[in-house]
Amino acid sequence: MIGNIKYYFGVSYQRKALDALLAKNAHYYKGIVLDIGGRDRGKFQKPKDAVEKWIFADIEKSHNPDIVLDVADMSSINNASIDVISAIELFEHVESPQKGLKECHGALKNGGIMILSVPFLFPVHGDPYDFQRWTDRKWKNELAKAGFTIDKFEITGRYFTVMMEMAKVLIRQFPFGISYLFMLLYPFFDLIALLDNYQRVIHNKKLGNYHQGYFIICRK
Repeated sequence: MIGNIKYYFGVSYQRKALDALLAKNAHYYKGIVLDIGGRDRGKFQKPKDAVEKWIFADIEKSHNPDIVLDVADMSSINNASIDVISAIELFEHVESPQKGLKECHGALKNGGIMILSVPFLFPVHGDPYDFQRWTDRKWKNELAKAGFTIDKFEITGRYFTVMMEMAKVLIRQFPFGISYLFMLLYPFFDLIALLDNYQRVIHNKKLGNYHQGYFIICRK
């Protein structure tokens, strides 16, 4: 119960959207999975017991990964040896994402899957650093250049989601008691964020072009 309350009030719309999308697409995880930078966050339960092998890789040794790995230099991974690469909220922290995409493509078996997500209109955040934000068109172009075919491409939130997330960030800056009082508005914010699901918003040339982030499933 307490965990659910903390999740509701403390987790961003981006993370909640990712949890839902990952759960919906969990069937993609199979065989040998390379989970890069994938420390456990949010509510999604990784299907580690349902795959042949789950390898947690991270550039930071302090995170206790199975292997220390920089996605832009994956020479320690055999070519065409991985069935699925999970790169959730990873590439904004990679200084040379084009290199990372090529390395991922080389590590995957033919027909292998990469599941990735990235923020767009989202605060700059270190882990350890935050380097860039790419638009949807840029992602599609760079994935194609790296040799990937996109199976799914979803925008995780538009104008109203971004606006409500910014309102929540502002509320959390208020003094302790006042911030808790304003948190009573969160259910109302959730209703406003749902407006992003309407076709009139999605296809609006102004409102529809505010993107919170992207969730992508692509194939070698």
